[in-house]
Amino acid sequence: MEHLIFDADCPEETKSAVLSPSLRMDWDSEIELMDFVAPKTLWLRFDHNEVPLCRLADYPARAGWNESHLWNAKFCDAWSGFSDIPISEVVGRVASFFQAWLFFGLLESVVGKKIETSYFVRQGHLYTRNLHFCLQSKVFRIRADPTAKARVNKEIQLDVRLVHRWVTRFTAWSHSSFKPKIEADYPGLLDQLEDIVPAIIRLAEAIEQTRLFTLQDQPFMGTLSWVYPFRARKVRKHRLKALGWCPFQIMLLQDTVNHSTMDWIVASGVQQSSVGHEICTKTQCARNNIDNNTYKQSHVCENEVSCLKMIPPVSKIMDILINDDIPVVRLESGSGVDRLEVTAISKNKPTPFIAISHVWADGLGGDSETGLNSCQVERLHTLCASVLRPPECPWVWLDCLCIIPKTYKEVYYKALDGIKDVYKCASSVIVLDKTIQKCSMDSTTEFLYAHIYLSAWMQRMWTYEEAVLSKELLFVLGDGLHKYRVDTQPSMRRTISVVWQSLASQLFRLRAGPNHLTIGHICGAFRYRLCNVPEDEFVSVAGMLGIDAMALLRENGDERTKHFWLMLHSVPRDVVFLTGPKLSFPGFRWAPRTLMNPSITTLDTAVADGDEAECTVSGLIGTYVTVKFNPALIGRGQGHGSIFNLWVEGSAEGVQLARDTRALLRLYCTENWPCNGLGFDLIILPINLAFILEPGQWAPSVALQKDGCSVQDPRPPSYRYVGRLLVERIKDEEMTVSDGTIMFEGRSRVVINTHGKWQTRTLCIT
Repeated sequence: MEHLIFDADCPEETKSAVLSPSLRMDWDSEIELMDFVAPKTLWLRFDHNEVPLCRLADYPARAGWNESHLWNAKFCDAWSGFSDIPISEVVGRVASFFQAWLFFGLLESVVGKKIETSYFVRQGHLYTRNLHFCLQSKVFRIRADPTAKARVNKEIQLDVRLVHRWVTRFTAWSHSSFKPKIEADYPGLLDQLEDIVPAIIRLAEAIEQTRLFTLQDQPFMGTLSWVYPFRARKVRKHRLKALGWCPFQIMLLQDTVNHSTMDWIVASGVQQSSVGHEICTKTQCARNNIDNNTYKQSHVCENEVSCLKMIPPVSKIMDILINDDIPVVRLESGSGVDRLEVTAISKNKPTPFIAISHVWADGLGGDSETGLNSCQVERLHTLCASVLRPPECPWVWLDCLCIIPKTYKEVYYKALDGIKDVYKCASSVIVLDKTIQKCSMDSTTEFLYAHIYLSAWMQRMWTYEEAVLSKELLFVLGDGLHKYRVDTQPSMRRTISVVWQSLASQLFRLRAGPNHLTIGHICGAFRYRLCNVPEDEFVSVAGMLGIDAMALLRENGDERTKHFWLMLHSVPRDVVFLTGPKLSFPGFRWAPRTLMNPSITTLDTAVADGDEAECTVSGLIGTYVTVKFNPALIGRGQGHGSIFNLWVEGSAEGVQLARDTRALLRLYCTENWPCNGLGFDLIILPINLAFILEPGQWAPSVALQKDGCSVQDPRPPSYRYVGRLLVERIKDEEMTVSDGTIMFEGRSRVVINTHGKWQTRTLCIT
């Protein structure tokens, strides 16, 4: 944990790490040391120093352990010294080996030099203060030999992926189907593994950050999703709640940022007031849900009684909207009376004006008939004047002053459709949010980014459009204005700026720009956004993508959503793998009913040729890696029929592959499947035939059922969308065990439910 907080500003320690043939530390000789950062991880005292320097995959053999027996949970057979010792000691030694292998073994394999335990162990606990110096030595070696970049890039990613497979294995062992057996045979082992895994995950995330920083021009094998142990996740969730974060915000963090960032938020004490969040859920932040019948604007003055409303002339705003211009207002003081002046801004040749982006929960909501409290108008006038300097007072667009009520339906629709033009044409967009305003101009980048990301402003649907279309985005802080730039640097060293990288990658979506914006960008940004009027969702999306939003406004409910997908036409083919509610229309059962669905899955943002699918009235036409099998299966959400074994006999006739692709796939129906069962006879996977699932790897999948259509039909074969699956490829060495393992029945007892073959096929998914 210490590397997430420690400012590693010591050239001498970096030099020592670079020049030393091996790394060790005498902590007693250090005068000033930072304290441990909770949670602490106990070092289980495996004799790592005696294991020769080697690649991560070779570590078990060099240490005298059998990796295959470890994978199959045959721990008593995994090391020759276990023949005559108690199970409790076997458990302790197995856990200590895993810790040494997946922590020190990973570091040594990446850095390429011997790292003694003293370099990262202090007072019997892991202590990662030195991680930057260690990783920086690798950075220097990479820069010294650019010809090795491709090899090093591949080696680092393979090492991290090996660790990921083992952490995933530990998670699978904790499943209710397998945990009782392991607990009975090796009591306490799963608890010890839960204790050591968080530090291993944080290390892997830091190594990936170093690779990304140093080898960003090299190929990337894909993002890994790490699963934190249940107890550690529960403790962290409790601590986040104590800091004021609600269940919705905690779920947002869990699904979108790395574990190091969540641990840093807890360790740094990043907090908010819990007022208004008392009834929030995982899917809804109650504070941001507005009841128009009881809503009240806020004041920023002391004498609220004498603070009058300032209301613009609604008829003039309507005329401007009908003329397809942008209405803007400014504060005019004449004859001692303040009033709001209104003018029109041309969309073709806009004059300078400021657009305000905010959330109604902070007290600036309403429409042009209700107006705005005069104290707030004066505040906005002063704020905007600091951006657009006099001689003239600044023109301002604010929804509660420039959008007319819904009672004027047709003109209101024009106002909604015109929002995209407001933020495209504005000279600057100023963001007002109470959480963000807790930051100051001297806040660290990570501290500011955390507050932006967790703010109410980041959780509302319309604010994404307001940000992504803007020319300049300015955040109001407690003592000034922060201009958001994608090249703002972290406060931590780049080798270990894992928190900055995680938060920045989320905020970068705010500046995708209208010329580069795709449905993938919007899907990733909308997952944890909400809107009081759900029907407005695809109106906003259409505006950002240049689709005719006025045509959509003529449709209602799910028909509007269906027409959006038809108008978009070309979509990323991985749209079928998204979680969340689907449309029920024939031909559109694959189509997301909303993009505002809390989920870890999202769409590709940059779609290469051949990776798109075509949305038609008949269905989604796209090319996928499939396994067609016989007999068909009937899947259920739980119990009998929720797990199947599919033997893939290789590839279909005419498909040439470079290696043997026979595989045993285990299919898991998700909890969303109905209990009465649904039939399916084909699965599709988000891969291509050049990268068939590796043994031990998991992947999402979709189950389909053949529609009854003529064999002579020249169109792509039609398959009905059934539901999502998880697919695991069983490791080859696990299949060879005759009497079974903890997670596999054994070659002699396994029941193969169906057989199929790999094939790339163009389908019409209905």
